[in-house]
Amino acid sequence: MFYLMMLFFMNNKYLNLIISNLIMVMLLFNLFNFSWIEWIIYMWNFSFNNYSYGLMMLTLWIFSLIFLSLNNNSINCLLINLLLMMSLLFVFMSMNFLLFYLFYELGLLIIFYMVVKWGYSENRWLAGFYLMFYTMVFSLPMLYIIYYIYWMNNSLNFMLMEMLNFNLNFMLFMYLLMSFLVKIPIYMFHGWLLKAHVEAPYYGSMILASIMLKLGGYGMLRMMMMMKFEFIYFSKILIVVNLFGVLILSLMCLMQYDMKSIIAISSIVHMGLMIMSMLTFFKLSLIGSYMMMVSHGLSSSGLFFLVNVIYKQTNSRLMFVNKGMINFMPSMSLMWFMLCSSNMGSPVSLNLVSEVMLMIGLIFWLKYLFIILMMYCLFSFIYSVYLFMIINHGKNYINFKINNSMMIDYYILLMHWIPLNLMFLKLYFIYLNSLIKMLICEINDMNFYLF
Repeated sequence: MFYLMMLFFMNNKYLNLIISNLIMVMLLFNLFNFSWIEWIIYMWNFSFNNYSYGLMMLTLWIFSLIFLSLNNNSINCLLINLLLMMSLLFVFMSMNFLLFYLFYELGLLIIFYMVVKWGYSENRWLAGFYLMFYTMVFSLPMLYIIYYIYWMNNSLNFMLMEMLNFNLNFMLFMYLLMSFLVKIPIYMFHGWLLKAHVEAPYYGSMILASIMLKLGGYGMLRMMMMMKFEFIYFSKILIVVNLFGVLILSLMCLMQYDMKSIIAISSIVHMGLMIMSMLTFFKLSLIGSYMMMVSHGLSSSGLFFLVNVIYKQTNSRLMFVNKGMINFMPSMSLMWFMLCSSNMGSPVSLNLVSEVMLMIGLIFWLKYLFIILMMYCLFSFIYSVYLFMIINHGKNYINFKINNSMMIDYYILLMHWIPLNLMFLKLYFIYLNSLIKMLICEINDMNFYLF
């Protein structure tokens, strides 16, 4: 019966459109509702707070847009996406470390199946095994560390471990930390993400960039709550590594010829900035990292969908093949401009608000970082404009029969762009007073640390 219901849901375009619209309208009005108490529905080891609430809403939003675009795909594809959505929601709701780990790894197995089953070329097997082994090398010892934590504390409950504030030795802490940093991913451990993005289907890339990368950031935040002193000790090393990674990867974007590679590397750059600022332990930085997760999830998912819109008609993702698209798809060129500008942090997108908060936290931590952050802003602007200009302008030397795409594609892209550029209206009333108070006070006189 369930199978027949899902088949009807997939083949009925109007029902699909109505249900997805209802989900998105509900989420748009509730995404940043911070008026709730911090912890709610604490039962059966499942709960959520204000931090995980926004990531759950992002998950439902992105998957509702993916279901809209899967009208002509197989029922197996729809069911796999539905299973992945449920596992990701349970990750953000888990209040037990072992449950968190089980759903965390279940999402990895499902995305591995997506890459090797519906990938673009024969290299999808190599990309899938890169994805699996990069993450499994650190995830399997994580299971041993979870049992070791249980042996030490007789509990795996997140709230209880935050109150106990226990300590781990050097090697165990590094393995536990790296299991999340590889998932984000941190610079030097990012090779799996580039291969997975290039070979994954468009909905796999949308899920990877918008939600799967946020699992590492969310798990890292949970660890910061439990092991504050270890993070303070290692924060300087990780900030320096990400400083070099952000600059080097930004320059790498200008050397790419695959559209997906540029968007994938820019995702690593944004996540590197988020990690750096989170490790300063400022409250402003943690708020900015939360906004960065939501804003980057919407902008990168929209860009990957844009690449698929072009790929469906030209069967190529190479930039020098897909030049001059403004002559064939003028309306889609407007969507390219809006999403590329949001990706670089232009007003009034949430990317701008989040990057400003993250940079303020880093400059408060060390004022000399202003020079490197200024270079990051310049490079981010350059590769975003480079992506837009190469694809949409110039002369196309290959004859294609290209139409201006379907209306549903424009609807999906607008549903990425509209919430991304309207969320600042909600944030204005929530944070304006607190930001003004923090910025006009001297650092030594204000209670700026979260912990």
